[in-house]
Formats: sequence, C-alpha cells, structure tokens
Amino acid sequence: MAKNNKKIFLILAGGTGILNERGYLLSVQSKDDIEDWLAQMPELNILADIEPIFVSGEDDILGSDIWHKIVAVISDKATEADGFVVVSKIDQLINTSLALTFTLQNLKQTIVLTSSQVSGTSFIDKKEIIGGLKNKYGGLGLRSNIINAIQIAGQPLPFPAIIFGTRLIPATKAIMDLSNNTNIFSSIDNDYWGKVDFGINVKSNLSYSKQKTKIYTDRLADILILEDIPGVPWSFDKKALATYRGIFITINPYQPLEKSKQEQIAKWKLPTILYNYQLTSPVKGAVNISHCTKNTAIIKAMWALSSKVKDNKFEDLMARNILGEFLE
Repeated sequence: MAKNNKKIFLILAGGTGILNERGYLLSVQSKDDIEDWLAQMPELNILADIEPIFVSGEDDILGSDIWHKIVAVISDKATEADGFVVVSKIDQLINTSLALTFTLQNLKQTIVLTSSQVSGTSFIDKKEIIGGLKNKYGGLGLRSNIINAIQIAGQPLPFPAIIFGTRLIPATKAIMDLSNNTNIFSSIDNDYWGKVDFGINVKSNLSYSKQKTKIYTDRLADILILEDIPGVPWSFDKKALATYRGIFITINPYQPLEKSKQEQIAKWKLPTILYNYQLTSPVKGAVNISHCTKNTAIIKAMWALSSKVKDNKFEDLMARNILGEFLE
C-alpha cells in the first residue's frame, strides 16, 4: 500500500532502458514487458499507487503521432490522477515535454518527464556506453529518475517539466547539455524549478495560472525545418512542400536574409517562421520569433498550425507569450 496513496499514471513511450541485477538491458517494447520491467524497481509502489500505461515501444519512432497518443491518455485519465510521469526517449524528451505543454494548457495535474540514459533495445551497439555508465553511476539513471519523478508528480507544478539527474527544468527552458553525464539537460537561463540533493526541493514561489484548462487534441502539424547558411541556396524538392503545414528556418542574427531567399518565402505561400534566439530581421510574409529556445519555437509553431483556435491568426499566436515561453 502506498504511503500517501497518490495516484500516479506512469506513461511509457520509449526511454525505458534499465539494467537488471545480472547486467542485462531490459526495456519496454510491448505491454508484455511491463511486469518484468517494473520488477526491477519494486520501490515505486511504496512511493505511490502506480498504474503503468503503454503508449509506444522502445524502438518506435517518436513524433507527432506518439505525442497525440500521450495527450489522449492524459486527457482521458486526468480526473483519476494526482499526477503523470512520462518516460520517453532521451533525444526527444524536450520536444515531448513541449508538445504536452502546448496541448495540455493549465492542466491541474502535474506532468513530469524523464528517461533512461540510453534508448533502443539493441545492447551490442551500446555496449561500451552502457558499460561506462554502469561503472560510473551503477546503472543507466532510470531508477533514480523515475523515483524522483513520482515524488514530484504528486506536487503541483505550473506546466510540464523534465527531471533528469539532479535538476527539475520547465519544458520551455530545457536545453541539452552533453558536457555533464549526470545532468544531460540544463536551463537556458540557469533557472530551475527544483533540485535533488538529500531530498527533492521544489521552489515555493512558482507562478500558477488561474485560467481554465485547455486541451488541444489535434495532431501537431508537420513543418519543414531548415538551417540557413548565408550564401548557400536552399535546396529541396518543391513537391515535398505540399506535405507540410509550415516552414521553420533558423537564421543568422547579424545579417538580413538574402533577397533571393526572401523572394522564395513569398512564393511558398506557406506560414514561415524565422528564428534566432537573439534577434531576427523582418521579412515580408514570414513570422519572426526570438528570445525563446529553438525547441520551444518549433513545437509552438507545430501547435499553432494545428490547434484550430478560433479568431486567432497564426501570427498572433506566435507573437503571444502564451506560457511564459519568451524569456526576455
């Protein structure tokens, strides 16, 4: 019986790699794997009343389709839950947390995301990495990450956050930090919602929205993502543009976009976002966005192009500071 009887749904969508006591890699590829996987962490049910929900396997491709399924699960279980822990692939954990942030706005239940240090079921191509992590940390970090996530999920948070290693980071500020094996994620402005020391310390002065919960169940729109290099033409199949709802371009902050490229944007007749964290030069037919993380800008654009919000233009949604995503 859980001590505090908190009901926490454990949503599994990759990122489940864990070593058993014999050093073998276990992960969840299907519902049938959950029992053995949970058996490696018997302490979880001491912390709360845990209910695992399988969404996708370790080797499944993570993207809009999987995010859509996670949103559906959380929306369906919200009235039963005290909180949600989402375990997902480490390389897409930031995007997944942002997708949930924009589609599940002002949800009253806390959503915490975490992951194992490695993703995928293949042991052979990760043997060296796994061996190094095992020797240094005694595992792949998943057990402690989930323990921390469950404890945090029972507390209120303004919107989804990532717990990994010793840091609790709001989704809109999370960036990859590969210089640190323990804390692979950091905050772009060094502001954290909490840290793990001898216990879990969550900030007491967090700001909470009083607005009603808004759940957007549409699948996030597909957008083409480009990285502009001055002097290098954009080259891609024009027919491919028909499969996208918009175009996202990271540009140089110190010089205007070349005239030929500005003309291309006008011909596309697709919503186009020009992004740089510092500043962007205005271009006719494009929306400029800065002072937020690149991941936030991308996922916000995918949401804004799919949310079907009445009486709101795409440009207005992108310019509005909806969740405090603009950091300056």
